[in-house]
Amino acid sequence: MRSRSFWMAKPLSRFVEADRSLRLASFAAAAFFFFSAAASELSAQSTTEFKPKLMIAYGAYHPRKQQPTIYFYQHDGESRGKVAGEVKSEPKRSDYHPSLSADGKLCAFAAELENETSRILVWDLEQQKLLELPDINKSPNAQLHAAMGGDGKLVAFAAWRHPESDGRWDVLLYDVGGKRRLPLPGLNSQPLDERMPAISADGRMLAYCSNDKAGLGATDVFLYDIAVGQPIYDERLNSSRADIEPSLSADGNLVAFTSDRRGGEGGRDIYLFDRATRELIPLPGLNSVAHEQSPSLSADGRYIAFVSERTVGEGERDVFLYDRQSSKLLPTPGLNGKHEDIDPSLILLP
Repeated sequence: MRSRSFWMAKPLSRFVEADRSLRLASFAAAAFFFFSAAASELSAQSTTEFKPKLMIAYGAYHPRKQQPTIYFYQHDGESRGKVAGEVKSEPKRSDYHPSLSADGKLCAFAAELENETSRILVWDLEQQKLLELPDINKSPNAQLHAAMGGDGKLVAFAAWRHPESDGRWDVLLYDVGGKRRLPLPGLNSQPLDERMPAISADGRMLAYCSNDKAGLGATDVFLYDIAVGQPIYDERLNSSRADIEPSLSADGNLVAFTSDRRGGEGGRDIYLFDRATRELIPLPGLNSVAHEQSPSLSADGRYIAFVSERTVGEGERDVFLYDRQSSKLLPTPGLNGKHEDIDPSLILLP
């Protein structure tokens, strides 16, 4: 004869099974709701219209590993970006150190065919062709480090022993619209080198590097007021080491540059100088123990594109984007490749 407990166990087990089934059904419904909501959110994000706020021109050793190609990358200023074009390359021609006009319509750069000296070229992004600029390369010697300013009206560059200049490396200025070279009285000097120019978007200020003995270090950053033809030197900007690669805000008040001065995070670091206060502005989270170089400052001074050799990048050297407002590096999906990415030029899109 079966015990009473046996007859009670069966209906009790049925109750437990029913309760378990109800809980599983509730869990499944909740999970379905959660994942459906997440999928809907991701779908909404993926279908949201991409609105570019920034453009970066940069040189990349991909797909060509021997000669760099110049690409144009658009970014929304937060986390999304995409490659949006390139300068049409030629076989055995290296294109490097691009510089965008403030309106994003033109890009000046240095180009060097194999076994020839480097030339200054200007690419029209709308017409997808090179501009005809007579006399800009009127020299048998090297010309490089192009810099656009004045909303594409001006191109500054460094020239080696130019026939119409003072001697070694000199900074020259070219009027794109007038198709002629402009004078820079008092800037270049025969025994010294003036290189690495940058121009403010308003076309008023020009920054450059010089080994002038009047400076503090081996190489210093100088400024030049184009309107009055006057060099400007600030010892609080410079150090006893090498200060190079200046980049200017739209009004020329902020100067981003590279330095190997003592007290930095690594061998070379990026610094930002405020000419009004004559003080360095902190850049928390930008520099690393590796080398940082080639800064490009946005017109409003908020963003800095730069090159770093830190190990977290895609290749040996990569282009990074820093937001001063959040003090963070921004994601740049699709920008860097497995090889080197260098020489960024950053603008705010209209």
